[in-house]
Amino acid sequence: MAVEGAPSSRPRSDELPYVLTVPELAEFLRISEKSVYALISGKHIPHIRVLRRVRFLKTDVLRFVQENRVSASEE
Repeated sequence: MAVEGAPSSRPRSDELPYVLTVPELAEFLRISEKSVYALISGKHIPHIRVLRRVRFLKTDVLRFVQENRVSASEE
């Protein structure tokens, strides 16, 4: 059980590996793996395929997060 205010065990952006898997991306974004696959099928997030596996480059993930950021003044 997580304690409120305690440091999270989730990876920070500077701790991400250069290449992420679907579960790693889901954990980083705090969404389900099913949601990650929806982003892939909708071509919303850059990804690469290695054989039948999907991978994400750290630089693409960080760019995706920044480009989809909504500032407080836009809402």
